[in-house]
Amino acid sequence: MCLADVFLFFFLGVPEAEVTWFRNKSKLGSPPHQHEGFWLLPNVSSSDQGLYSCRAANVHGQLTENTQLLILDPPQVPTQLEDIRALLSATGPNLPSVLMSPLGTQLVLDPGNSALLGCPIKGHPTPNITWFHGGQPIATGLMHHILAAGQILQVSNLSGGSQGEFSCLAQNEAGTLMQKASLVIQDYWWSVDRLATCSASCGNRGIQQPRLRCLLNSTEVNPAHCAGKVRPAVQPVACNRRDCPSRWMVTSWSACTRSCGGGIQTRRVTCQKLKASGISIPVSNDMCAQLAKRPVDTQACNQQLCVEWAFSSWGQCNGPCIGPRLAVQHRQVFCQTRDGITLPSEQCSALPRPVSTQNCWSEACSVHWRVSLWTLCTATCGNYGFQSRRVECVHVRTNKAVPDHLCSWGPRPANWQRCNITPCENMECRDTTRYCEKVKQLKLCQLSQFKSRCCGTCGRA
Repeated sequence: MCLADVFLFFFLGVPEAEVTWFRNKSKLGSPPHQHEGFWLLPNVSSSDQGLYSCRAANVHGQLTENTQLLILDPPQVPTQLEDIRALLSATGPNLPSVLMSPLGTQLVLDPGNSALLGCPIKGHPTPNITWFHGGQPIATGLMHHILAAGQILQVSNLSGGSQGEFSCLAQNEAGTLMQKASLVIQDYWWSVDRLATCSASCGNRGIQQPRLRCLLNSTEVNPAHCAGKVRPAVQPVACNRRDCPSRWMVTSWSACTRSCGGGIQTRRVTCQKLKASGISIPVSNDMCAQLAKRPVDTQACNQQLCVEWAFSSWGQCNGPCIGPRLAVQHRQVFCQTRDGITLPSEQCSALPRPVSTQNCWSEACSVHWRVSLWTLCTATCGNYGFQSRRVECVHVRTNKAVPDHLCSWGPRPANWQRCNITPCENMECRDTTRYCEKVKQLKLCQLSQFKSRCCGTCGRA
């Protein structure tokens, strides 16, 4: 803001005129600093801005003069940036954005993105804003829109040609202010560098595979980011193609002479030299002995004990019956050496264990449940009638009764059930059970449950 002392003046007259001062047509009080017809405004600020008028009047007339006091405020960065940030958010809620500054800022973007650049500025009169890219006014070839009275620049479909320094120049009658920001377009690319370690130290098979890396601004990233880029063709490079030092060569071990109890296996050991051409030639054992100890050509194998499962003869078929003519028989199964020494079962755990039980045919289990006919129901009506029958386990061939447990493999039939569960008609008093004479002899007629069922007998004297 421009701070200065301002002198306002008026004309004099004879006789001396009476002077009245106005600002924006509102009358002002006595001037605080008046010097020989001038009005001094010290340290003016924006609040002093306006139209000042002085009216001089005497007996001969009056005269009014006006002057416009304009306070100039050069362009500068606001101390509060909430307004410009809210404007950026409202313009593009999902777009990346950056605020320009006199020292410069930076925004890193992916290719094809759009971005908003904000130019925070204040001043009086309102500064005019001009945008530049790379020190030159914004070109028509760059997809852009200038928004919010020049305070926002929207750049679309960014590419490598879009990156660089953007700047906004704010200027008014009081001065100028340049602010800037850099847009960096990050991109992924394949890089071929650093050969891998050679696959062999000598001979004719050594190759080095070139290392392919996905880079972003010279930093290695996940190769998935370069999936859309053309992958460079890489060829392996031959390396270490030279004669190898003499060395011991061994064949595979032969089969063990025994499967258990300690056997022997052998292999062939020779001293050979591998040439750069890939041909291996035998040489004297002394040439290898100078470099390394000769590998063994014999070793012990299968030192574990020779074990096996042994078992006794099957026992008698006299176990519990599990079906018609079907029972269970048992035998003992144990672990032992081939010499007959008994061992804990764990020693034979690697071998399949023989079964110790099996089903067998037993004449004693040739049985079934036999039932008789139901007896007469104990009542002709009511809720207390029941009838019974005999259930017994019998042998199929002899038809003689045997212990019930021999038939337990099948469900046992019921030996009693309720019967004649129907309401009794009370039109005449009659017995509903054939045990009423016994009820009367035992003097049970006074009990209601017997009196109702033996109505006829209990009613006789």
